[in-house]
Amino acid sequence: MDRFLQLFREYPAVVGIGFFLLISAGLGIFLGSLMHRAGVSLKPLVFFFGFLAIVGGPQGAVHLLDALAHRRAVTAHAGSPPAAPTPEIHRAAGIQPVAWEQIFGPGADPSLITDARRGLATILGDATDAKLSFSAAGESALAARFETTAAAAAALNRYGTFFQFAQATGSDDTGWTARRNQGQGEWNHVVTAGSELYAWTGPTREVVVAQRTRALGPLDPKAGNAENTSGISQTQVSTRLTQNVPVMTVFLVINVLLAVGWFFKASAWATRVAPAPTPAADIATVRARVLAVNQSTTPVAVKTGDDGKSLEITWRYFDARWFDLMRLHGMRRTHKLVLDLDADAHKARVREYWSALDTSAGLGGMRFQWQAATGMQFFQLEHQRVVGVQLGSNGRPTGELSAAYTFNLQELKSPIIKALTESGWTWQPVMWSAPPALRWLTE
Repeated sequence: MDRFLQLFREYPAVVGIGFFLLISAGLGIFLGSLMHRAGVSLKPLVFFFGFLAIVGGPQGAVHLLDALAHRRAVTAHAGSPPAAPTPEIHRAAGIQPVAWEQIFGPGADPSLITDARRGLATILGDATDAKLSFSAAGESALAARFETTAAAAAALNRYGTFFQFAQATGSDDTGWTARRNQGQGEWNHVVTAGSELYAWTGPTREVVVAQRTRALGPLDPKAGNAENTSGISQTQVSTRLTQNVPVMTVFLVINVLLAVGWFFKASAWATRVAPAPTPAADIATVRARVLAVNQSTTPVAVKTGDDGKSLEITWRYFDARWFDLMRLHGMRRTHKLVLDLDADAHKARVREYWSALDTSAGLGGMRFQWQAATGMQFFQLEHQRVVGVQLGSNGRPTGELSAAYTFNLQELKSPIIKALTESGWTWQPVMWSAPPALRWLTE
């Protein structure tokens, strides 16, 4: 457990990536099994995880490279010979050690002061003594003592590398103010005073600088503009990338183009149903076969669109009104498909719409909620039951005390898809009705 906690402190981003991959794999297996049982194609999972890889893959790769650079830096520090002792005459003019109570401050909780070498052995392994304190505000302060000033200076570098400092300002003489975890975590100020190392952690730069000022006096006004000569954050791949504006610009453009292209092309591939190996029927025959679904047992309504060319298929799969002790309720669920038939390509381009309407009225007033959306529904299985005295279309009680519906989108689409594909036509859902010149992008 201690090893895991140390790994989490040292590489929080890598541990987070590991958990994310583990959860994603479990989710993929769970959804895949459900879709396989329902007889649904697994292509939507390929689309989803492919899109996730395009968006999150580069970020994960940078975090892993940062972790590798961090490990190399820590190994180099651990294996390098001790630096030559800093002349004491130079240190005499610098920051002098102070009582540790002054470092911890008046807000420190004495019961929470612990031995810092347990969790921070990578940084403080050669310290003769080290204490870590916490305050009620969630801030912390560290004080460590070493045998030499050179050992304290080496620990300062290890501290910045261990916590993956970014946005660092300052110098080795006046101390460093930076943000942990490549600019995503808490703020720190770390400084050496002779053979001792002090560090403060807080939510903002101002907080940690104020703690440092309280304990050791104000910072040198030039410290904020000092060059980062210690290499605290320069080994991080993310730091080098963010500082290289041309490379970041090119990367973002390429990544956005890949994401957009995959979103449209892969979603069309994931929802496409190829035609049966049979000669393609003419458009009049296809239209007649789709309209014939009206006479089947499937609860759909098929009609010609207002433009006289498209076909509209509507499922009003739940339309109920009921009242309970205090309120009158209404609920309506509708799913709609619009088919644009292309006689030249023998293809039906399908746009999808769905809406939900919920109303209620009572002593507390009226409530009205309406939601509508368009896009591609890969699959949907929904079941809901409402409890109360049910009302018929004439507004009178039916005698029933509950109503329920089960909506399986795949089952309801199947007769329409079958009528088209058995006619030698392709079923092709699209995000939007693109002009002919841009159909290559949406299909």
